[in-house]
Order: sequence, then structure tokens, then C-alpha cells
Amino acid sequence: MAGARAIVVDERDSVATALSDLAAGEVLVLRVRGEDREFALHAPIAFGHKIALVAIPAGGTVVKYGEVIGRATQGIAPGEHVHVHNLESMRGRGDAS
Repeated sequence: MAGARAIVVDERDSVATALSDLAAGEVLVLRVRGEDREFALHAPIAFGHKIALVAIPAGGTVVKYGEVIGRATQGIAPGEHVHVHNLESMRGRGDAS
């Protein structure tokens, strides 16, 4: 994808990954579950960080690359930055499932 600003790897993903630094208010068009959707970014998002593609409720799972990578610690709206401030990792934890 020449010129792509973010990528969605798997149709099950609830987040996209920024391919460059993105500005607050920037509008991205991403293919989500077979359709193109627009996302206005709520805040700046650094290269490699995640952008919510769907509403994720507090306690809901976050899926990247088709795999659950963590749980939302608060509700996350489409277009919001998803990172340590609103995501709790479940990898390598024997107490989380």
C-alpha cells in the first residue's frame, strides 16, 4: 500500500498500527472488515502505536494481528490512541485470561 498511513493486518483486528507519526484531527481511510471506513484521530499517534478501529468497552479485549494482545482499562472510541494509558497487557500473565 503505497502512501498508507496505518495498516490493518487481520480482519479480526480491533486496532490498526500507525506507519508514521500521525497528527490529532488527521482523517485516515482504512479497510475494516471488508469496507473502507474513515477515522478522525482524537490525539497525535506515534509511529508503531495503535488506533482503535471499533468501540472497545472497558474490560473488552484488544485484537492486533488477529490475536488478543490485552484488555481495555477504559472505554476506547474508534480513532483513539490505544497504548499503556488505556490497555493492560495479558501476555505472559498467569493471573489473566
